[in-house]
Amino acid sequence: MIRSYFILSLLLVSLYVAGQSYVPVKADSRFKIKPEIPVKAYAFNLGDVKLTESSPFKHAMDLDAAYLLKLEPDRLLHRFHKNAGLPVKGEIYGGWESEGLSGHSLGHYLSAVSMYYASTGNLVFKKRADYIVDELARCQEARKTGYVGAIPNEDSIFGNVAKGIIKSGGFDLNGGWSPWYTVHKVMSGLVDAYLYAGNQHALEVVIRMADWVQHTVGNLTEEQRLKMLNCEYGGMNDVLANIYAITGNNKYLDLSRKFNDEFVMGQLAKKIDPMPGKHSNTNVPKAIGAARCFELTGIEKDKIIATFFWKTMVHHHSYVIGGNSSYEYCGEPGKLSDRLSDNTCETCNTYNMLKLTRHLFSWQPTQEKADYYERALYNHILASQNPEDGMMCYFVPLRMGTHKQFSDEFNTFTCCVGTGMENHVKYAESIYYEADDGGLYLNLFIPSILNWREKGVTIEQQTTFPESGHTRLKFSMNSPVKLVVSQKVCNMFFF
Repeated sequence: MIRSYFILSLLLVSLYVAGQSYVPVKADSRFKIKPEIPVKAYAFNLGDVKLTESSPFKHAMDLDAAYLLKLEPDRLLHRFHKNAGLPVKGEIYGGWESEGLSGHSLGHYLSAVSMYYASTGNLVFKKRADYIVDELARCQEARKTGYVGAIPNEDSIFGNVAKGIIKSGGFDLNGGWSPWYTVHKVMSGLVDAYLYAGNQHALEVVIRMADWVQHTVGNLTEEQRLKMLNCEYGGMNDVLANIYAITGNNKYLDLSRKFNDEFVMGQLAKKIDPMPGKHSNTNVPKAIGAARCFELTGIEKDKIIATFFWKTMVHHHSYVIGGNSSYEYCGEPGKLSDRLSDNTCETCNTYNMLKLTRHLFSWQPTQEKADYYERALYNHILASQNPEDGMMCYFVPLRMGTHKQFSDEFNTFTCCVGTGMENHVKYAESIYYEADDGGLYLNLFIPSILNWREKGVTIEQQTTFPESGHTRLKFSMNSPVKLVVSQKVCNMFFF
């Protein structure tokens, strides 16, 4: 589809602006390691973009915020306290939280409340983030190893890994259900509490966890390491790369490489599609980690892994709404019509695909990436929330005659409830990007206000898209500036 776009150039002296994002942000002092690659599109601080009223996105964000306040941190902390030998403060929630993946929801919750605070400045959410970080620190101190978690039998699981005793059946590692997956969620939540909620203590806790990871996997042989990676391990490579970027300590970059496998990532590096028959959400985070490592190191292999995976998934394994997989697995490329089911399009997968897309867009803004992001955000992520009560879908089914099934407030807590907590508080993160030449990319037609602090300009976008096919931009400037606006029609989707 051909779209109109604007290129906006505002000729002012640049000022420092801090940002909260893993996608490159200009002059963010919290990252000691700067991108080694040219960045063509910079993200904005979540707090610089406000969603306005009368928008389905603002409605979804409000519903999600209300749900986050219904949840009790002490109930999410139940097994963290118990496993640390501390008194529990609340009854455990149902669903996966009372099963083997216990603890993953708290990681997502910590990310979500931190992001909502960054977006709105609402101190209630910061207080929740700060409380959780303090409680995790208490648990970490009680355990004395640097580890903190809520997984059943976790000491035995990881103790055996450290000894090189590794048994895995795909989602099982030494008798535990994808334990590295949960570790990743907790570590990511802590990093987000640092970046989005400004909690320095969270960084200290997650660094100690990273050191524990080094102790656990640092002495594995190559055979043992690869055997361990047969079990889903989430985005461990990604979070460790981010800790490297924040601290500047090379050991965390080296450690992130310990979570690069060969049977998927090695194939992608050779531009071979490894996904037929593979569990989709196990593998999308691997490409995100490769993308982050490419930004930080400039190593071409990481770029190939990330970009080839994105093209493969978008062009050969994604349905019309932007989601992928049926019953969580990918099939033969290009044969999606044969795989319409009650369980197409797991929402977690698209949560992760949008993360990957943001990285790739920052390197090379293209219409293709922006169109995919828009399609998946509107038709899958927004559509995965119940607009009446804010509950989330695990799958968005596409077979004729199927219907959506939404989560329960307190007794589901699947992976897609976890990612769902984050999905609907961060709609502001990809509406606008700053171009490397000082211009502005406007990627999404979402009613919003951008406070472009660096330029001293506020831009209000007014639109009812997709009900109408146009948007209106209103500019407010602190002082007289030269504004150059050129309108073109071509195959680019940016401003």
